[in-house]
Amino acid sequence: MKKPQIPHYHGQRFLLIFLELLEKKLSKMDFQKLLFLSQQETDCAYYDFVPYFYGCYSFQAQADIDLLESAGWLETTETSMQLLEKPSIGLIGNEREIVSRFVKKYQDYRGKELIRHVYESHPYYAIHSMMAKDVLNKQSYEVVVHAEKKLKSNTKKLFTIGYEGISFEKYINQLICNNVRLLCDVRNNPLSRKFGFSKNILARLLPKIGVEYIHLPELGIISANRNHLEAKADYAQLFKTYKKNLPQKKESLEMLVGLLAQYNRVALTCFEKQHDSCHRHCISEYIEDTSDIKVVHL
Repeated sequence: MKKPQIPHYHGQRFLLIFLELLEKKLSKMDFQKLLFLSQQETDCAYYDFVPYFYGCYSFQAQADIDLLESAGWLETTETSMQLLEKPSIGLIGNEREIVSRFVKKYQDYRGKELIRHVYESHPYYAIHSMMAKDVLNKQSYEVVVHAEKKLKSNTKKLFTIGYEGISFEKYINQLICNNVRLLCDVRNNPLSRKFGFSKNILARLLPKIGVEYIHLPELGIISANRNHLEAKADYAQLFKTYKKNLPQKKESLEMLVGLLAQYNRVALTCFEKQHDSCHRHCISEYIEDTSDIKVVHL
């Protein structure tokens, strides 16, 4: 049988070596927990995590596992995974040695003992867990409850956030840590080659971590108007024109104000990292000036 093709991305190569060194068949939950700890405790940082139904979870890592399975490297069931082919690949520098030491340290941690260790060491990642109360003692569980309560500010605010240069998980953590209840996508065409940031994924995954999603295409800028943007003057002219035409989008702006009244914590999202390089700052300034709403740029 033909050997699977070596992955191009270092993160996927890391996963193969990680699973090879773990050796045995692994539950999907143990995999996520062990991978999380490896990313926290070593310099082999490829994946970020969010607090999910059973604690720390990386959507990107799971997507890479799915790709590796389709390529023939491993086999998964509903609850477990197992490496099928030993990868003849190297890692960067001394990463293999680092991972070996990590695997040795945690060789006896599995199941509830592993989950308990992660929750006690990193309580933020247990705030959405459906099993935290069952695996933790009273004192440790209260730490998790306290960590969740710290994030529950309900002061009315309008946030803006771009996803340029950050992972899907870091993006989600910013929403969680600011108690954003609704994400308003103000891209005209909400598609992205970057994992996690297309409309269908946002609409499917965000409600699972307590954030609703809505697309407001009327507040976007059509692609044709974004062509040939090179100098600062080009962007300045684009935003000047956008601001001039913004009052004509009255229906969408009124909808946004109504959503703020309903959800209290709303974020506008687009691509650019810096809000002043994105049209979302024009929208937030308009809302701030006309509705006396405090705006925070994440």
